[in-house]
Amino acid sequence: MAKKNREKQAEDSRREQPRRYASRRRKEQELQRRITIGLGIVLAIVVLILAAGAINEYVIKPNRPVAIVNGEKISQDAFRRRLRFEQDNLVARIDQYLQFGEQFANGGPNPFLSSIQPMVNDLASPENFSLTVLDRMVEEKVIAQLASQYDATVTPEEVQAEIERQFGYDREAEQAAASAGEPVTNTTTITEDEFQQRYNEYVQGLIEKGSLTEEEFRGLFEAYLMRNKLEENAPLTFDATDEAVKVRYILIKPEPEVPLVKREADALKKIQDARQRIVEGGEDFAEVAKEVSEDPGSAPNGGDLGCFGKGQMVPEFEQAAFSLEKGEVSQPVKTDFGFHIIQVYDTKPDEDQVCARHILARVDRTPDQASIEKADAEALKEAEDIKARLEAGEDFATLAKEVSDDPATAENGGELGWVFRGQMGDAFDEVAFSLEPGQIGGPVKLNDGYAILLVEEKDPNHPVDQQELDNRRLQAFGEWIQAQVAAANIEKNLSPEMIPPLPGDLQQLVNQYLSLLQTQLPAPTPAPTP
Repeated sequence: MAKKNREKQAEDSRREQPRRYASRRRKEQELQRRITIGLGIVLAIVVLILAAGAINEYVIKPNRPVAIVNGEKISQDAFRRRLRFEQDNLVARIDQYLQFGEQFANGGPNPFLSSIQPMVNDLASPENFSLTVLDRMVEEKVIAQLASQYDATVTPEEVQAEIERQFGYDREAEQAAASAGEPVTNTTTITEDEFQQRYNEYVQGLIEKGSLTEEEFRGLFEAYLMRNKLEENAPLTFDATDEAVKVRYILIKPEPEVPLVKREADALKKIQDARQRIVEGGEDFAEVAKEVSEDPGSAPNGGDLGCFGKGQMVPEFEQAAFSLEKGEVSQPVKTDFGFHIIQVYDTKPDEDQVCARHILARVDRTPDQASIEKADAEALKEAEDIKARLEAGEDFATLAKEVSDDPATAENGGELGWVFRGQMGDAFDEVAFSLEPGQIGGPVKLNDGYAILLVEEKDPNHPVDQQELDNRRLQAFGEWIQAQVAAANIEKNLSPEMIPPLPGDLQQLVNQYLSLLQTQLPAPTPAPTP
């Protein structure tokens, strides 16, 4: 009996074992399935995170608005392209001022440095300039939104006509010439093919630099035309008249003497000392020029003026330069700029040119303070004497023709015509608008001398001229636009990471401009010590 029980237990055990194995396998399979699902979920989360990052970087961020104007977005991409366009415009304006300055510098510093410096500062600071660009884009959005309300919409044909005009293409002139069977001969216009080529090249250049798209470029002309139409149609308020007086005046200018003898002697000694260092001391001409020359345009380059032909320099300088042998240093040469020494370092006989460097010692032609004060006192005394003659009965117009130092009005008896407040300055207004018709006032201290005034008529509501009327309309429109912008629902989201760094080509130009400004701008005057 016991044996049968043991055999039965063994049989039951053999039957139970496969069931345990099957249960264990099921548990292991379930665990494996859960692990697989978990890994899949983790992998899916990672993929989603990476995808979300890519979408944010390449889709959402470039299109994230830098501003929203009454529900209309300005995308980051559009803003960046416009910023590059405006930066290139700044470069063009700076270069234009530099070219103008070279024509008027007359050997001295560029006279437009004060205008150039803030533009260079804007170019060098994308963070600050970006705010200006964004404000411009916001204003254009507001104008576009106002255009339909004030009948200021623009057609594609109008945009095309304006683009052609800006590029120098006169479609009507070309069509008129074609009708007459003649070629376009007007040098101020171009043919349609030439226009299309210039336009395509310009637009392609914009795109290659990451600037405006063609659609955005055409949009600038649309915004310009809409602005002009809106200015005509907007409900503007401004005065078309103003208080004015009809005036004659006699101007006496101080003429201070300029004692040049000592200053010329100082400049001559400086240039002689420089020549001695080179000729007798054996110093290098270029190194001495860098140290002592007072020509800011050439001194940093060792006085190098490059190559030039006859007729390009003032006669005294040219005569000396073309008489020198290669390597020879001239004796001091006097010109209107001061004293020079010149060294010819190469010649080009076939082109009748010399290549030269020079050192300049300027002659200061600024009168000293004592001369200025003396001349001012003499001018005031002369003006008072003239007033006394007028009060004694002499005719104002006759006396103005005789003694006034203003050639623009003297021939007309000193006639200034109608003058409005603010045109001639506070001192002028204080006297002129206090006089009654027929009264004489002054002397009045003006920027360029002393004036005696005769008021002929007064009109509290005199019509302003067309230029002043246009100025007032423009000012009123600017104020109206600013009010519309202020009333608009505007959300600006511009953050530092949305502003691209200055591109390498522009950074290189900034460095050049800053270097030029440092060499030509006067050093700041140190603050007095307490």
